[in-house]
Amino acid sequence: MRPRFVVAAVLAILVVVAHFAAASGYVVILKNGHKIRCKEAMQIDGDVALITLVTGTVSSYPVNQIDLIETERYNQQGLGDALEIEELLVDDQYLPTPTPKRPLGAFVTLDSMDRNPELKTTLAPTATPTPGIRLQTYPYHDERVTRAFEKVFGDEKLYLYHTSGGTQPKYFFVQAVTDSEEEVFRALETVCHAFYLIRQADAELAPEIVELQMVQTSRKPAGTFRITPENAEELLSGSTSVQSFYIRNVIF
Repeated sequence: MRPRFVVAAVLAILVVVAHFAAASGYVVILKNGHKIRCKEAMQIDGDVALITLVTGTVSSYPVNQIDLIETERYNQQGLGDALEIEELLVDDQYLPTPTPKRPLGAFVTLDSMDRNPELKTTLAPTATPTPGIRLQTYPYHDERVTRAFEKVFGDEKLYLYHTSGGTQPKYFFVQAVTDSEEEVFRALETVCHAFYLIRQADAELAPEIVELQMVQTSRKPAGTFRITPENAEELLSGSTSVQSFYIRNVIF
């Protein structure tokens, strides 16, 4: 009976090892709910996502067909392709996806900004899956900076948000409510736009980092970021698409 027990134990170990080996893969989730098993993380080139299938074949897929938020959320859980999912054939036909761009606008000074804060949400703050990056109970230490962010947010019609101090004294925190991929990308661009303008107006008063947490009305996380001045300039310069920026910088 002992040899049978040993064989069974070995087989069980092999199953566990195979499971964790499979979990090293990458999964691309489409907006229609289908999942594509991949050997490695996808690469975004303009309007096209380059995907390396588990067979080693490199295929392209339109970015506007991919649920970038769910793809990154899923893969950051470390599940890989251990789940039994459907690998799709990739169609060579796709529609181009325009890259959202916003003008930088005229440079301003903090003192010239309207002191009346724009409308903003009264929703309660939410918990965050990213340790430390969350809405704090205290405001940012310089009210002029808060007013400047609020002014740009109002001009850009970003109304559903909270602000506070960040995880460091010179870090500014923004929590934005975003219920769609379009709203996620627009909030990301708007926050970068505001950060850029404030640094141009007064680099000494401006925050060193902007921490951005995006959540849906249902409290589901939509992406967390630590945005540096270099990050903001990169996105606003148009040198990278907002989709590619999201994939490379989201930390959930």
